[in-house]
Amino acid sequence: MKKLFLLLAFCQSMVFGQTPIPLNDLSAFVSKSTNWKIVGDVNVDIDKKNSVSSVAGKGILLCEHEQGKYGLDYDLFSKLEHGDLDIEFDFMMAKGSNSGLYLQGRYEIQLNDSWGANVPKYYDCGGIYERWNDSKPEGQKGYEGYAPRFNAYKAPGLWQNMKISFQAPRFDASGKKIANAKILYIKLNGVLLHENVELSGVTRGSISQEETKSGPLRIQGDHGSVAFKNIVVNQYDKTAGKVSNLSYKVYYGSYMHDADLSKLKIDEQGKTEDLTWEVTKKQNDYVFVIKGTYTAPVAGKYTFYTQLGGNSTLKIDNKEILGNNWTVASQQRQASIDLTAGEHSFEIFNNKRDGWLKPALGFWSEGPGFRSTPHHVVGSLIASKPSDPILVNANTNTTLRSFMDFKKSLVDKNFRIVHAISVGSPEGMHYTYDLDKGAIVQIWKGQFLDATPMWEDRGDGSSRPLGSVTILNHDLTLAGDANAAWPKDTSGTGYKPLGYTMDENDLPTFKYRILGTEVQDKIRIVEGKQFNREISLSKAGNVVARIAEGSIIEKVAEGLFAVDGKSYFIRISSPATIRNGNELVASPVDNKIIYSIIF
Repeated sequence: MKKLFLLLAFCQSMVFGQTPIPLNDLSAFVSKSTNWKIVGDVNVDIDKKNSVSSVAGKGILLCEHEQGKYGLDYDLFSKLEHGDLDIEFDFMMAKGSNSGLYLQGRYEIQLNDSWGANVPKYYDCGGIYERWNDSKPEGQKGYEGYAPRFNAYKAPGLWQNMKISFQAPRFDASGKKIANAKILYIKLNGVLLHENVELSGVTRGSISQEETKSGPLRIQGDHGSVAFKNIVVNQYDKTAGKVSNLSYKVYYGSYMHDADLSKLKIDEQGKTEDLTWEVTKKQNDYVFVIKGTYTAPVAGKYTFYTQLGGNSTLKIDNKEILGNNWTVASQQRQASIDLTAGEHSFEIFNNKRDGWLKPALGFWSEGPGFRSTPHHVVGSLIASKPSDPILVNANTNTTLRSFMDFKKSLVDKNFRIVHAISVGSPEGMHYTYDLDKGAIVQIWKGQFLDATPMWEDRGDGSSRPLGSVTILNHDLTLAGDANAAWPKDTSGTGYKPLGYTMDENDLPTFKYRILGTEVQDKIRIVEGKQFNREISLSKAGNVVARIAEGSIIEKVAEGLFAVDGKSYFIRISSPATIRNGNELVASPVDNKIIYSIIF
């Protein structure tokens, strides 16, 4: 009876919000094979095909499968049956391995070792697998496969993140399909691969040719080894929240953002059926307050989004959940709050006194069992369309000097690197170098740079990477003492940047002087898979290099080190030492430090 209660509680929580699938055992799944198990850690040999080892424990779902043995019985099915669904998970592929996540058991999102694929196909990681028709001629049986926009896949043996938003097919009362299934988006390692892709039918390998309102998650397990962790699902099968009983007050004038409205003349007031900024009759120098009722279908966590030009606040049940801040009309703000089922009051305040700002009012909510839902009328945001982005592509080897805002973690404050140079390649692998510290601060895959902040209007001089970013650090690369705390700045080192030279392929080699030695720092892409870095010194002396720093560094094979919980690898043939569990330090050999960054 206790087990039944726990299962019911788990199923109920799955309905009412974002919920992890527990990986303490296999009780959330159905499998006919022994190739699936729960483990505590996984390591992959990146040089050997389909080689994986594991450590006993909990938290990781591992499929360990010998390639060449095929069949549906090796797949894993969830006991969960889903319709509309968002799912997020981390996964790790063995070298040369292949898997897939079938939504409703019917629509496959490909998981594949696609490391180094320059032009990804539908069968590469993040692709939507093709449909199949045996009655068609050879070469035409497969159709409607969708390749990812970019290859954002990391190397085998590294943890990767995927997010999928799925809309199930729709059926009328008689069971006839009236709308196709749709992939709202797929993101791999933060990179958007697909958006609003309609699926005319099931993909190849489906458990059935018949489409249905719901079905299980299915993970392919017959094409090699793969591991999963942090599986989180959010089902969308509930009624959305709604707004009603709207009333408004408008005050005309160029009032301060914190003016006491009780002392101002009300110029317009009344009730409205539509949530819109057009309760005003002016496009500037106004304040409005819109009040209404928000009905929450069930108890749970609700997230509210607003989009208003000028100063604004949002109150729920008289509690200010978005404080009085100024934004441009294209900028969204959001806040979350726990609500009981039933009616709640809300209040939107907007003060606009900047004539160049466009008026806008957008108001959305999302909550347990429903996706983000707009409550404003469409016309209330027409004037607030954001500017088209100014993108810098790297169709050839490309360099761009700019400011670069950097932070090591989400809780850190932004640090502005003022002498940054970003280097882009047509292989879709890019990096940013800090000329003031001789450091590679970040590497990424995907598109190159968003230069909108630098060039729009007056600009602020900064650019942003576009892609799956791996953060390194912005400390010095070289120091003079392998045992002392690593220096945070150049004080006492005699550091002096000496610019850079460009080779015949328009790729830079950076130069600087530090600790009495002159340095040449060359970073190059190898086989479209990794960065090789060669640091050459005019004389070695006591100089050492910190070639990686993170929360944890593990030696996973001879000369191979995993950084930040297998976020990326460092490979080095010369001796390297792990300091304090989180720093990797190497000394020169023949006045050179050579290593690879694998990501």
